[in-house]
Amino acid sequence: MPKSTYIALGSNLGSQEKNLRLAAVELQKISTSPLVASSIWWSTPEGFDEDVAAFCNAVVAVEVEMAADELLVRLKEIEQQMGRARSEGGSYLSRTIDLDIIDYDLRVLKTKGLELPHPRAASRRFVLLPLQEVAPGYHFPGIEHDLEALIEMAPENPMRKSSPLNPLG
Repeated sequence: MPKSTYIALGSNLGSQEKNLRLAAVELQKISTSPLVASSIWWSTPEGFDEDVAAFCNAVVAVEVEMAADELLVRLKEIEQQMGRARSEGGSYLSRTIDLDIIDYDLRVLKTKGLELPHPRAASRRFVLLPLQEVAPGYHFPGIEHDLEALIEMAPENPMRKSSPLNPLG
């Protein structure tokens, strides 16, 4: 049975908007229903040790028939195919594409490699604003506040809404 899943996309290297669109094409391939996508949102980077380029972000809703851990493996494969580099020490690096599972079938899960819902999603405006476009009534499982309240409580991060995320085919 298909599982409703929200995936956050981000990029701050190369042709950022094109990177999101190319990733959306790959995500459509694993979805059993048409992909639903937010607009592309530009934001200032958070958590980096140095000045880096702005990020473009989006959220997509997909229906998948694979387990959450299988989906995570597939997302990492897509990132690798698109040239994503990972740091050894856990510090943030600029990236061609970043794909994070925000929610998988409203499940609460914590394993060595995967935590659901995504542990920092509810405090990141660059996730919350695109998520609100895709799922305005969404409520994170295990979190008291609704999406509107979380957006109000999230740290300020200048955001600029750009164009719709239309996958390239």
